[in-house]
Amino acid sequence: MRTCLACDTPIYGRVDKKYCDHNCRNAFHNERNRSNRKYVQSVNRNLAKNHRILEELIENEVVEVKVQLIKAMGFKPQFITSCEIDEKEGPLFFIYDYCYQQINEQIVIKIRELETYRNSA
Repeated sequence: MRTCLACDTPIYGRVDKKYCDHNCRNAFHNERNRSNRKYVQSVNRNLAKNHRILEELIENEVVEVKVQLIKAMGFKPQFITSCEIDEKEGPLFFIYDYCYQQINEQIVIKIRELETYRNSA
């Protein structure tokens, strides 16, 4: 006798049926994908937090900030959506539509909106 992959109850019906109902099928797949989903949610939370911090700084017209201060606000520089190398300015780090740059090993980050950078390039 075949049993449900999620709850081990006997399965009746089609020979290729793996679950007793839709709830068991969903529960099985949700459990299987839980660890991957947890990691993705964690990354997305960190990206969203970084974005909110940059947005707040831009709204307050801050264009330069010390790395220590922005990290104290909860900013995690290892979470970015992309990086571009500008021949004149060096690496530019993007978090969705915002861009920042660490200048010459100093503890200063410049913040610009992505459209400003893209339109000037």
